[in-house]
Amino acid sequence: MSKETILHMFKMLFIGLFASTFPIFVLANDVVSNDDNNPTETEPATNISASRSSASEEDLSPTQLLRLMQKNYAMTDYGLFFVNITPASIESFRYYHAYEGNLQYAQLVTMDGVQQEILQRGNNISYFSPTFPTFSIKANNIVDNFPSILWGDIKNITKYYDIIPVGFNRIADKVVETLRIIPKDKSRYQLVLFLDTQNKILLRQDTLDHNGYLLAQFRAVNFTPLPDVKKFISAVNNLNLPPFIKVNIQQQNTPFDWKVQWLPAGFQLIKQTVNISNGKNIETQFYSDGIFTFSINVTPSIIPDAPNKSWSRGTLTLYTRTQDNKDFTCIGDIPVATAKRIIESIKSH
Repeated sequence: MSKETILHMFKMLFIGLFASTFPIFVLANDVVSNDDNNPTETEPATNISASRSSASEEDLSPTQLLRLMQKNYAMTDYGLFFVNITPASIESFRYYHAYEGNLQYAQLVTMDGVQQEILQRGNNISYFSPTFPTFSIKANNIVDNFPSILWGDIKNITKYYDIIPVGFNRIADKVVETLRIIPKDKSRYQLVLFLDTQNKILLRQDTLDHNGYLLAQFRAVNFTPLPDVKKFISAVNNLNLPPFIKVNIQQQNTPFDWKVQWLPAGFQLIKQTVNISNGKNIETQFYSDGIFTFSINVTPSIIPDAPNKSWSRGTLTLYTRTQDNKDFTCIGDIPVATAKRIIESIKSH
């Protein structure tokens, strides 16, 4: 089985768990229009002068800005064209989002290659692709291809990160204010965020390793008001969405017979589950520090004493170690060295 196949298997098994972990943040905010223009800047931030939208926003702390970013992302009606860039690939997407009656409506479509589509109607997320059967899951957000900081729990972020405002820039023909989020240790990545000065929507995120090397970039190409919100919501409401995927995942409250002995500071156990697949248990623990996330997945070993395996692409890492006739796999947005240390710290009872 190839590493790509293993990665896809874990992604599809646990995407529902990941998507439903964090709550939605909502706050009313006016829509801001934007003209279409391709950005050209590649450096973090320059001192472009810009007026803030209100005097009160001048007093917002970096953490308050992040909360406002999350809330406006969830509640603003808009169209967003963006690309995800890694050293190995460039993927482009179109995203429409609307909010009405405490419900989110959204559509995410790939712009290159085989068309794949994800629809959101409230807490129903539906997947459409010619390469696999359509299905739906229960979740709060479309998490695929978006930075996790858009819905992460940031209440304790300053304990483990320094948030530094570094001036203004221009992304997708919008003036943006720039925040650099630097971890206080080397066990995780650092971020550079570019927020629209008027509505605080995230228009770009650079993910860097501790040496400042660019691992991945989320970058808006065009941000516009949604042209006909009522028509879009009506169209989504009138669709016959596919059935919910049947995955035998059970919340696990009793301890597993293995335990993680080391975690980076700030990462906490969010949830643990057991999934029964082909008669075998897949034990999972899901961790987050409010920005980055990873899961530990334990399955019966197919090949005893198999060598350790590691794989990474952009920010995503997969590390597997076989011990006690089980495969212990860490998958998430953390460095390989961190994933390795986590897995090697696990002790069986």
